[in-house]
Amino acid sequence: MCRLLETIKVTDNTLQHLEYHNRRVNFSRSKIFGSKDSWDLSKLITVPELETDRIYRCRFIYSENVELIEFLLYTPRKIHRLYLVTAENLDYSFKYAKRDALEQLKKDAAADKDADILIVKNGLITDTSFANIAFYDGREWYTPSPPLLDGTKRAYYLQNRMITECRIAPDDLHKYKKARLINAMLDLEDSGGIDIKNILA
Repeated sequence: MCRLLETIKVTDNTLQHLEYHNRRVNFSRSKIFGSKDSWDLSKLITVPELETDRIYRCRFIYSENVELIEFLLYTPRKIHRLYLVTAENLDYSFKYAKRDALEQLKKDAAADKDADILIVKNGLITDTSFANIAFYDGREWYTPSPPLLDGTKRAYYLQNRMITECRIAPDDLHKYKKARLINAMLDLEDSGGIDIKNILA
């Protein structure tokens, strides 16, 4: 059975950016399961009383029905290096709960605790194993197009014109000064950044 996952940031007992999560969940349900109805995650998820000075992640696992909802204390991963990995046959266009192929790529190429992979497909940079990415050229932020997965935070930043899509090949990396990871839990403004020299072949 195909199961999908949404990871939703919870701050002050409030689910963040639900508009974008609702959009992706309902698009995925329509495409994969042929669902005709629309879910509203604000009505499906009840946030328990959590510590308001901590950040939590809500794991929402679903198929045709809701499978699991849980809340976990969030501990950010500190990534300082990225290793370029080519994966032509990798498909992660939907946020599948099963991530074996991604985890194996990371295990093979970036086993260090503070490292991750940066996936190249069709000659273009896409995403890391767990986040979209944005590159800074000294003036503006750019995010690869097409991504491996159209992330919710990526969609938010694009809609608000805080980042711009462009095609980025490995040979283009010298044009940028640093990179930052973005996903539902990682804000562009909060990430410490990765120096371009620490993106390695």
